[in-house]
Amino acid sequence: MWLLLLGVPLLAQQLQFSTIAESTVVGRLQSIARGDNEARLGALRTLFVEAGCEIDEQKAKGSKLPNLVCGLGENTDAGLILVTAHFDKVRAGAGAIDNWTGASLLPSLYESLRHGTALRHRFLFIGFTDEEAGLVGSRAWVSANRKTLLKHVRAVVNIDSVAAGPLPLYLWASRADPELGRMALEIAQAVKVPVQGMNVEKVGNSDTAPFRDAKVPTIDFHGLTNETWLILHTIDDQLSKVNLDAYKATYRFLAVYLKYLDQSLAPAGSPTAGLK
Repeated sequence: MWLLLLGVPLLAQQLQFSTIAESTVVGRLQSIARGDNEARLGALRTLFVEAGCEIDEQKAKGSKLPNLVCGLGENTDAGLILVTAHFDKVRAGAGAIDNWTGASLLPSLYESLRHGTALRHRFLFIGFTDEEAGLVGSRAWVSANRKTLLKHVRAVVNIDSVAAGPLPLYLWASRADPELGRMALEIAQAVKVPVQGMNVEKVGNSDTAPFRDAKVPTIDFHGLTNETWLILHTIDDQLSKVNLDAYKATYRFLAVYLKYLDQSLAPAGSPTAGLK
């Protein structure tokens, strides 16, 4: 475990954050379940428990499998930040890129924030079920929490199909909240992990869609280009297709980005959008 102090000149502040060993991050990626979506659910549950998280399981209407929800932080005055990724796959391939790369990052990002300095926001790390069946898990979460937690959500950071090739990491620019996108580019420059805009409407939808429909700020991170998206939903979607250097850099970027969001987003209910 490393506790680091990052000087961010663009942001005129220093940011203290922690990271875990890259071998642990890669090991969680390599723990991919060789089975159906129920096996993948079990594998993700195990990773969360090993990271020290007490898990809640949320039933998702339309799915036999639940969403996995891992909470961090007690302070809800400033609102909620959701970090999300779907764990399910289609029948073809191992579903390594789509989306074990995203799901297996959730416990590592949880652990990074848990070992850092005190949080202003409460974080929920959510493994969504049945994204491939029509965003079933994310729609279920929004529907179940529309009158309660949803109004406190300050940001949804979704991770789907990263490290499909070498860097840069991409954000879905046309669907990103402007403030969340701007902060991502600033942190990318500070930590020297290249992040660029790449729209992927032609590839499909994402679990941020129900949140955007509810007017919640969202951002999607992915690793797809015109060439690499052809891997998805095919027999070629295997662990061998994951670029490990890009995967480790994606983890480092997101660990810092989440910490910055926690320190910089305006409190829930504030008339000031974006930064304090």
